[in-house]
Amino acid sequence: MKGINPLIKKAGHFARRAHRGQRRKYRGSPYSHHPFRVARAVAAHEIGTSVTVAAALLHDTVEDTAVSHALIEREFGTEVAQLVRELTKLKQPDVSDRRERFQNELTRLEGISREAKIIKLLDRIDNVRESRHVADGFTQRYLVESCQLAESLGDADPELKAELLLAIDDCRSVWP
Repeated sequence: MKGINPLIKKAGHFARRAHRGQRRKYRGSPYSHHPFRVARAVAAHEIGTSVTVAAALLHDTVEDTAVSHALIEREFGTEVAQLVRELTKLKQPDVSDRRERFQNELTRLEGISREAKIIKLLDRIDNVRESRHVADGFTQRYLVESCQLAESLGDADPELKAELLLAIDDCRSVWP
């Protein structure tokens, strides 16, 4: 990792440790592969800076591990922490209906920064591609939600919106 920005290197090590032992739902691959793929996509995008790449590496740590926002801020600074906060799904313990939770989350996401919207779109593209060969009820619902997310956040980057919609179509095309 020689030559890698110190903030990105630190975030990569942190994400790998935070997600240690976690596996992706359908593939069984180490969970940490996902944030690294998203971070690579962010790095290749025009928003790719050390801050946005670090946030992409850390985007699921608060949501899916015991890591807190306070720890992210202490370790990585305010800018990274703010992006991670924008990317972290809010807990809605009083809302049991998945559709209602998603609509609440979509409303929240419409107000996040352009950088966070782009990271979210890249995250969703990776998730959709990873579920390409899974034609279960959850995946079908996830694809419907992904279409709604593309419409709501696509103004941040119309090309990524188109890429997400294409990934959704591709996913559906392999189903029996």
